[in-house]
Parts: sequence; structure tokens; C-alpha cells
Amino acid sequence: MQGDTMSWIQVILIVGLVLMGFLAWLVLRNKLFGRLFFILQFVLGVVFVIWPDLSTRCANLIGIGRGTDFLLYLLILFVYFSGMCILAKFRQIERRQTLLIRQLALRGAVKLGGPKNVSL
Repeated sequence: MQGDTMSWIQVILIVGLVLMGFLAWLVLRNKLFGRLFFILQFVLGVVFVIWPDLSTRCANLIGIGRGTDFLLYLLILFVYFSGMCILAKFRQIERRQTLLIRQLALRGAVKLGGPKNVSL
């Protein structure tokens, strides 16, 4: 960063990271949205493989010198998003597991007739 001004890529990466956090939240609520995002990611990868100069042109449009740097920035965003999705899914599974264990414990306590007074 030169002086107090931000470059285009810094603005784009900051906005991208905020969007990725929002997208990770959306994926938890809507599986279709998550699938479409990952399909889009795959298609984008195929497009950049078929037309490698496209990444350089996109990079030049936003002030990045090389297409490989642009792809690296995209990779950072996608890895961040994927990590957020995995973490969110893990927490969702933990909550479900906790609820299931509670239900099973309560069922087991009811079948046994509840707590009994046992004197030693």
C-alpha cells in the first residue's frame, strides 16, 4: 500500500472476504446455493485453463500485473470460503449430535423410571 490510498485489488479482496463470510452463512441455510457456488468455481477454473490469457486480462482490468497473481487471490478467497463452510457445517453437526444425545439420555431415564433414592 502506497501512502493512504488503497489499490483496486485491496478493495476487491476486502469486499470479497466480506462476501465470502456472507456466502458461507448462506450455504448453511441453502444447500442449493452452496452447490451452485462450487459448480461456478469449477467452471471458472475450466474457463481459465481453456483461455489462459483471460486471467491476465482480468488481472490487468483491476490493476494486477500478472494473471497468476489474480488466480492466487481468487484461490485465497475460495479457500477462505471453503474453510468457513466446513467450519459452519462442523458446528451444525455438533449441535445435531448434542440434541440427539440429550434425547437419547432423556429416553433412557424415562424407561428406567427416573432417579431412585439409593441409600448407602
